[in-house]
Amino acid sequence: MTLDTELEHLLNIKGRCFKDDEYLNRWKIIENILRKQNLDSLIIYGAERAGTAIPWLTGWPVSAEAVLIISLNAEPKLYVQYYNHVPQANKTAFHASVEWAGPNTLHTMLARITQIKAQKIGVIGRMSLPMTKALEETGCSLTSLDSWYQNVRMIKSPAEIECLRLGAYFSDLAVKSIYQNVTPGMREYDLASLAENSWLDLGGQAHIRYFISTNMDNPDGMVPRQNTTGRLISKDDLLVMEISGAFRGYAGQVLRSMSMRQNPASWISEFHDVADSTFSAIASVLRPGCSMSEILDAASIIEENGFTTCDDLIHGFGGGYLPPILGSNSRPAGPIPDINLAPNMAIVVQPNITDGSGMRGVQTGALFIITEGGAECLQQSPIGLMTAKSA
Repeated sequence: MTLDTELEHLLNIKGRCFKDDEYLNRWKIIENILRKQNLDSLIIYGAERAGTAIPWLTGWPVSAEAVLIISLNAEPKLYVQYYNHVPQANKTAFHASVEWAGPNTLHTMLARITQIKAQKIGVIGRMSLPMTKALEETGCSLTSLDSWYQNVRMIKSPAEIECLRLGAYFSDLAVKSIYQNVTPGMREYDLASLAENSWLDLGGQAHIRYFISTNMDNPDGMVPRQNTTGRLISKDDLLVMEISGAFRGYAGQVLRSMSMRQNPASWISEFHDVADSTFSAIASVLRPGCSMSEILDAASIIEENGFTTCDDLIHGFGGGYLPPILGSNSRPAGPIPDINLAPNMAIVVQPNITDGSGMRGVQTGALFIITEGGAECLQQSPIGLMTAKSA
């Protein structure tokens, strides 16, 4: 797990992740969709670091709240909260002038919409109902571009893929740290600490770090939990983890199961053999043109062995939890997506093998990039059931 020269360069940047040409291309994509949809303006909203469209266009990682207002006939404006966030936003944001959103973000947004005489407005982001109603009361017509934006983000540029490599590197560092340092007597909270401390001094950020620790002889869970607990880890535990370390919003994703003792319970080996076989079978069919039905056929190993899943089988990644989102045959995530894989898609393969009890489960998984000739796994953590070093 070493960094190449390009990734070392990314670690050392102080401002935006990408060169101007990368951002300019994204702005052209936005201008083209506005013209195609006969829209004169676009409002992009984000809050509490949620919402990826503003950082995608400007490099500003929505802190408390931000509204980007784009018009085909006026200067783009980025309004940010709070006032003390304005100085850094001014230095970071590409192509948009930055201003404080004022004591009331909605009032400031409405004033700008009136000033530029916006009539037909595209919207990206989860604005509140009061915001939406207030915009409609001005006489504007609103068109959601959320689905369009999701589809745009499915295909990654070469520069984005380099950032994903760094996120994958951070994620692998976390798995390595847990493998080397976890001991009986620690709490689940310590797993999160081990994960985050592995990347903090490199500029990494936590996207997610989900864990479950459960006694393998008397298990009580089948999938990583979203919140850690104070539960004490014992020598008889199974740890299941889902970790995404990130760089400037670009995260890897690695999923692993780890035994705290040398000889895991027999059910764990049985479950994990199916998980590994499913992972390998899916990885073997990943290529441009691959359909969701092909992936489901590859994953039929799960049901053939009498198992099912809790988590999704695959999902798009890099800029959100993106299409295609596919559940297993026995636990669908909805209608089978009518999507074929294409070069430069980022896909997480993550078979989570469970039984009908809801009390037993293992998981393995990794982030892939679809290439012209197949797929490249960005994660380097060892494949298969892991055993903690302290065992």
